[in-house]
Amino acid sequence: MPSEPMSQAPPSIRDEPGHNRLVMDVPGGQAFATYRRIDGYLVVSHTEVPPALRGRGLGSELARGVFEFARGRGEKIVPVCSFLANWASLHPEYQDVLAGRAEQRDDRSHLGGNQ
Repeated sequence: MPSEPMSQAPPSIRDEPGHNRLVMDVPGGQAFATYRRIDGYLVVSHTEVPPALRGRGLGSELARGVFEFARGRGEKIVPVCSFLANWASLHPEYQDVLAGRAEQRDDRSHLGGNQ
């Protein structure tokens, strides 16, 4: 897993609701997380960092930004994206932002995911 970013300040994340994604500007491009809002939950299906910038902790910074974004709006996250789910399991300080296990199963079923 990539190393954690040096900065402790929350990453600057902006919502692009027309594209269903949360975006973080990075050198030479954008990192983003795609989502759907389903029954009041933020269901995050994919995260992406430009290939040339992988391994520098930007994925972790993006994940932290996504969780801070949701926390600031009182939303719960269903992490369908395996990177985001794994990252969340390593960061107990964000467990309050995760939807409960039963809630996650229900929201994944709406997406055709495994239960």
